[in-house]
Amino acid sequence: MSTTKDKEFDYQAHMRENAPDSTKIHCGQGARQERRKVEKTRITIRVDAEIVEQFKQMVPHGRGYQSLINQALQEWLAARGVKELLKEELPSILLKLVSEIQASPGVVST
Repeated sequence: MSTTKDKEFDYQAHMRENAPDSTKIHCGQGARQERRKVEKTRITIRVDAEIVEQFKQMVPHGRGYQSLINQALQEWLAARGVKELLKEELPSILLKLVSEIQASPGVVST
């Protein structure tokens, strides 16, 4: 399911509460060698200029903003996965909890 079509998922609010950590973006030769170890795919996408500018402002001298965009996408996918997991598992957890509460001695059922 695409969260872009899900009206309940507010990505902008999520990113305000869970902003990417720009301190995790590393520059220099050692960082480049580490990044080369991770397989990445080169693509071309069109992104709003204001989005690119905001990411550039989050890193020193605007360097490493593409890695920061990559990190934001990874975190978005992780948040989406948690959301889907909760959507699938929460009803059964709540039903189990209600049954346990009702089965407990001294609990008055209404």
